[in-house]
Amino acid sequence: MRKTELRIGLYPNSSRDVNLSVTRRLISLIASYGATAVLEDDIAPEIPKTQGLERSSYNTCDLIICLGGDGTFISAVHHESACNLPISGVNLGQVGFLPEIDADKLEEAVQRLVNRQYSIEKRVMLDVSCYDAEGKRFAHDHAINDVVLARGACPRIVTIDLEIENVPVESIPGDGIIISTPTGSTAYSMSAGGPIIHPTMNLILITPICPHTLHNRTYIADADTTVSLRLQQYPTCATLSVDGRSHYDIYHNDRVEVACSTHAFQFIRIWEDKFFQILPEKIQKRGLVNETI
Repeated sequence: MRKTELRIGLYPNSSRDVNLSVTRRLISLIASYGATAVLEDDIAPEIPKTQGLERSSYNTCDLIICLGGDGTFISAVHHESACNLPISGVNLGQVGFLPEIDADKLEEAVQRLVNRQYSIEKRVMLDVSCYDAEGKRFAHDHAINDVVLARGACPRIVTIDLEIENVPVESIPGDGIIISTPTGSTAYSMSAGGPIIHPTMNLILITPICPHTLHNRTYIADADTTVSLRLQQYPTCATLSVDGRSHYDIYHNDRVEVACSTHAFQFIRIWEDKFFQILPEKIQKRGLVNETI
């Protein structure tokens, strides 16, 4: 039986891909292997329609490739017409924990994708809802990395009541609390002293940020767990950040409820999983990048 032609959506970041040169090369490679590259009308409009490139919605595609760093990858996962697609990424960022394809392996990666020589990892996402003091929901969002309730612009300690499965655990004074997926364990949570978790595990991490206590411990909860955060008396609003891209004002007695989403994002695994082998290299690279800034 003949395989249907693969349609590959491209999600470039022009600030990372100067003159969109890598994107243009990727379009040519995809065409040379008998597949079709797809860009939506408002994405990279400076690239003219050429052979092997189609302007259409991402929801007509079989998978999507983003070109950039971790932020670009997260943006692609949240993109309305691409959110249900398996996703891979070309790493054009400073570190890039999520994009798996290095630019010098672009041709081999395209060949494997077109020949369907890859696997798909279903990774946990977070479902977050915000309720006011009367119990009315005023915000709903999803995260692939983390949900952060922090003190915001006010330079004072914020105290947050933590509940797990409707059981009060403790009140944590400090700069805030991070609720993270395993994928996000190498992001803000790690910087706050949280553990490094393999991204395919099904669990939730709860890590305080600079707690004003004699201990600093991360809680690890089962994927079926619901976590609730409630802001104690505070002179102004705190800030809830979802994947660093959506922000909500949280006031005294507002409640933030976080659980694993019923929807997982589909991470395309092209190469052998070497998470713990690559991790030190990524961290070292981040340090070298910071030294050169």
